[in-house]
Amino acid sequence: MNEDQSINTYASSGVDTEAAGRGLSGLLRWIAETKNFSEDRGKQIVPSGFFANVLRISDNFSIAISTDGVGSKSALAQLSGDFSAIGWDCVAVNVNDVICTGATPLALVDYIALQFPHEDLLSELGRGMRDAAKRASISIVGGELSQHPDTLIGPRDGYAFDISGTCIGILENKEPITGAGIKPGDIVLGFPSNGIHANGLTLARKIFNTSTSSEIDTPIKGTGNTVATELLRPTAIYIPQVMKMMNSGVDIHGLAHISGDGLLNLLRLDAEVTYRIDNMITIPPIFNAIQEIGKISNEEMFRVFNMGVGFCAVIPEAQVDLALSLIQNDGDDVQVIGRIEKGERNVIVEEYSLLGERGYFVST
Repeated sequence: MNEDQSINTYASSGVDTEAAGRGLSGLLRWIAETKNFSEDRGKQIVPSGFFANVLRISDNFSIAISTDGVGSKSALAQLSGDFSAIGWDCVAVNVNDVICTGATPLALVDYIALQFPHEDLLSELGRGMRDAAKRASISIVGGELSQHPDTLIGPRDGYAFDISGTCIGILENKEPITGAGIKPGDIVLGFPSNGIHANGLTLARKIFNTSTSSEIDTPIKGTGNTVATELLRPTAIYIPQVMKMMNSGVDIHGLAHISGDGLLNLLRLDAEVTYRIDNMITIPPIFNAIQEIGKISNEEMFRVFNMGVGFCAVIPEAQVDLALSLIQNDGDDVQVIGRIEKGERNVIVEEYSLLGERGYFVST
């Protein structure tokens, strides 16, 4: 399907990433001036715009830090009553970003804004965060609860809420992983996603018309599940797999959390190379359903959604067998999805004839 055949886009659903980029530039102009305010304490040592930032504390100790939320996925939780999945995702989106620096995630604080402090809502959010923290081997050490009865609204009266978190990780006696070590001949490992995760929900909700409880209970063709079940799948947490590789001596050159912008996230790595994806993970049925119902182009699908790849690691070809065995022996899935080539800074998805660069995919 070509771009001009696409009926639904992320922008048409209300999320205009181009406008966000223009607006963000005004904010960042001022934020950039703060880099020197801390003088020699906590110098930033990874490029701006990376998955997380890293601050140098001493010659052999650094701290990684990242903050993120779950977006409009919370609206689905209000309709379904499944709040634990949102608590899980608050942890997942943050720890997955922090591990991209090679730091060991350590702790998280959360911020919850809500209409009213319903016990069932908060208890289930807490349970989800606890379960995700166990998977990621971190502690949740604090947070803030803010009531907004007159400013927050949502699809379920009284249950409107938003949640975000800030995670820190530590690096001891090692430099952060930024992608600077990536070179032609390296291999791209792909870790499967658990569905849509926490990105592209606004477009997916528009496609499935998720405005009432009865609508989210509608089965999705090809998935065997309802809209609520599919869209509220918890975001996969990749900390155990990455830590296993790091602790076993795999020379990791780059790590990328494939979230918003899909495989274009590979371009956030600090490397002027081409990422040729020639063995794509099988795309889960939920994405096929979204594309078919919404008449969405391949270009837009790969720009908005993870399309089945939740995380990537770039490693030397000589260490592929070691990495695969470490991960698969623990029952987790991973496969070689591509390789690094000399070339311009872009992503090529061979099977779909897509070229990705500067925030977009185009057909080739």
